[in-house]
Amino acid sequence: MSQESDKRAFFETVTVKKYQEGHWREEQDDVLVEVPVALTYNGYPHVVVMSTPRDIIDFVYGFSLTEGIISSIQDVRSISIDPRESGIEVRIEITPLSFSCMEGRKRQMSARTGCGICGLDSLSAVVRDQAKIDFDFKLDEAAVDKALRGSNALQVMNQRTGGAHAAFFVNRSGEILLAREDVGRHVALDKLVGALLQGDYDCKEGFILTTSRASFEMVQKTVAAQVGMLVTMSAPTSMAIKLAKRMGLKLAAFTRVDKINLYQG
Repeated sequence: MSQESDKRAFFETVTVKKYQEGHWREEQDDVLVEVPVALTYNGYPHVVVMSTPRDIIDFVYGFSLTEGIISSIQDVRSISIDPRESGIEVRIEITPLSFSCMEGRKRQMSARTGCGICGLDSLSAVVRDQAKIDFDFKLDEAAVDKALRGSNALQVMNQRTGGAHAAFFVNRSGEILLAREDVGRHVALDKLVGALLQGDYDCKEGFILTTSRASFEMVQKTVAAQVGMLVTMSAPTSMAIKLAKRMGLKLAAFTRVDKINLYQG
């Protein structure tokens, strides 16, 4: 399996004209890099996702799991990353059984930034069968507060550009064990799930914290990772709440230090 280089720049410096207090001035500004990432499985193009060019292998594993293409890391036989001038092409070899499952979720080749369902060719493909959360994750308010307090220091991309979402895996005591960032909230979560899949982590012993809203796809991806609780800093959607209830996932949103809105659980 080829290894990617995480030395790829995630930002570019541009010139910007700023108007403030009646005057224009010219300054330098760092902006997040966004590139097309084309995923090809067993020689067949599947989807193009807009992403920052970091942690691509994590993204491949996470996307493949949360989209139901694979069920374990053993289903991936090889990953080859080919950076090009127009973007990044990733060639993934998966088992024949996994490839047949992928055929059930056909996509068009274009998708917006990190969209979890863009490109699907039927409504029935949106809500798919998943294993429910079969354990009760105990909510610890102090752990959530501790994670929130520590989250900002780990958002390197966002501190530099102001344009990145982040996803964190937090243990029961509130310690952040993993952090991933991306221009898209779905991609940030996929990268986190991919890192969990490759590491020695017990997903039942922690929760996921994100800087984004709790959309349907974010719930679906958290359930695919078999993490028992999703905590978001922004709003939930009605479909996210309904799916969380159906799948046994605890869902908290509008979360701040000393403030938690528990919508399900």
